[in-house]
Amino acid sequence: MVPIVVPDASRDQAGSARAPAASIGTSLLFELLADSTRRRILALLLEHREICVCRLVGALELPQPKVSRHLAAMRETGLLVSRRKGTWILYRFDPQVPGWAMRVIAMMVEGARTEAELAADNARLAQLALCGEDEYP
Repeated sequence: MVPIVVPDASRDQAGSARAPAASIGTSLLFELLADSTRRRILALLLEHREICVCRLVGALELPQPKVSRHLAAMRETGLLVSRRKGTWILYRFDPQVPGWAMRVIAMMVEGARTEAELAADNARLAQLALCGEDEYP
């Protein structure tokens, strides 16, 4: 895996280093979207707003270190923010992500809705109990 170059970092609510969301450019976004695990995570986050790492691991049926590594890459680039709630780390999109980037992600998810893998990820996530996330209507 090629390392992703991250602009100047700040810290999020969980204390993790991250770049400002406004620094996301097209090259960086498409580099992130090139990985299928990241696309699956982003698709789930777009639909569910905020998800705990443990639920992502269950929904994706992948090892926790792999999921955490991909979440960290997206957090460090400014695409995602994390927050700690008790023992859980929750991830969501940074509200400062440029609109064009969110539209690209939304279009990617729209195109993936017909793929069995995304439907299976959503079905597995629906079976997992909330563990720190806020319920949204």
